[in-house]
Amino acid sequence: MIAQTGIPVGETMAGKGSLRYDNPLNLGAIGATGTLGANIMAREADLVIGIGTRYADFTTASKTAFQNPDVRFININIAEFDAYKHSGLPLTGDARETINRLADLLNGWTVKADYRARAARFNQDWDAEVERIYSLGNAPLPSQGEVIGAVNTFSDARDVVLCAAGSAPGDLHKLWRTRDPKGYHVEYGNSCMGYEIAGGLGAKMACPDREIYVVVGDGSYLMMSHEIITSIQERVKLTIILINNHGFGSIGALSRSLGSQGFGTRYLARNEQSEQLPTDEMPLNEAKKAYLPVDLAANARSLGAHVIEANSITDLQQALAAAKAQAKTTVITIETDRYVGVPGYESWWDVPIAAVSEMASVREARVAYEQARKKERYYL
Repeated sequence: MIAQTGIPVGETMAGKGSLRYDNPLNLGAIGATGTLGANIMAREADLVIGIGTRYADFTTASKTAFQNPDVRFININIAEFDAYKHSGLPLTGDARETINRLADLLNGWTVKADYRARAARFNQDWDAEVERIYSLGNAPLPSQGEVIGAVNTFSDARDVVLCAAGSAPGDLHKLWRTRDPKGYHVEYGNSCMGYEIAGGLGAKMACPDREIYVVVGDGSYLMMSHEIITSIQERVKLTIILINNHGFGSIGALSRSLGSQGFGTRYLARNEQSEQLPTDEMPLNEAKKAYLPVDLAANARSLGAHVIEANSITDLQQALAAAKAQAKTTVITIETDRYVGVPGYESWWDVPIAAVSEMASVREARVAYEQARKKERYYL
């Protein structure tokens, strides 16, 4: 339908992979974890066709994504509850069949040539931004974006990346170059920490002819890593990329952005004199002295996995090749810089901030929050 009409496409977490990343009309991720082009064109759109979407909070950037005062929605969904959202015209039915009917009705109609060309430019510009992040060269520790880039570049087109919680799903939503409809498996409905390895086990059982790359942070790994044992027992081989930033990187970044200084989001011992937890703003050289004595590589070995410890992106590239040759589940550990994240692009997420606080940083964040909330719409 889009080839026929020129209508550009933005992808939700669940919809990513419906188009190849390099389709000129694929604007990529949309919403709070979206790309520049998708969010700009969503903001301006006067008609949005939602295919199977539930218009979740991230997808709509907390009801701020669609700003055209005359915007209308046509919602294709098998669930009437979702089809009626945003006061939309509900088309309750199978997505493929409904799209085919729409394509028939739109025969001979196309968007304007300059609109189609603009979408194609956004697609190209975004791929250049992905390449920039993949090639960042951050030191002394690589960024998470570089780690994702190494895995994406090494993987075959039919391989599957699987993730669930933390900052990695948002980064994958923006960055992963999906080449196969089943190549992107990210549980982000509930950001379910611990789903990753168990989910990877199920994905490999469903598609034994594909390599499954489980991307998991140290926080989620500590929630539920024991299904490694099951993968060994059942001879279901996974490649697990264990990203270690010594804490909860996602919540740390969110907390810092909201003025709360990342309280309690690093795995650091309390100060013996003050009995206070260090903030997330402690310099790396000081933080290393306070790291908790946890050896995740040794833990994975104790569960029966083959373990490779990577100290750089070059190490990671070599480790991925070695892991592919392995017959059993392999865990590749790598430390990343928790302060170098993938930025947001023309978007926002409504995270309430305390209205009363003794911290100046929180009070300042509250002022910005109240301003941003004014853009929220109810589409009634």
